[in-house]
Amino acid sequence: MKNTKDQISDILRSSHLSVTDTRVKILELFMKSNGALEHSDFEKKLAGQAFDRVTIYRTLQAFIDKGIIHKIPTTDTSVQYALC
Repeated sequence: MKNTKDQISDILRSSHLSVTDTRVKILELFMKSNGALEHSDFEKKLAGQAFDRVTIYRTLQAFIDKGIIHKIPTTDTSVQYALC
């Protein structure tokens, strides 16, 4: 059975994305969460690491474009993200 990092690497490679620290960390957060996450959740959980707000946003957008995650609009006009 593959560990989480191997699974993440497989997901990224099969989506034709390079395996980077940012992408791995963000997918790990999705895999460990029990539901949808907001952009601020990533900022809080990745605080102190070399990930800025724009990098997180671009990574999430790349995952949406490749069909790895999807957006969930909320009633308060914020957006949540969840694994497909």
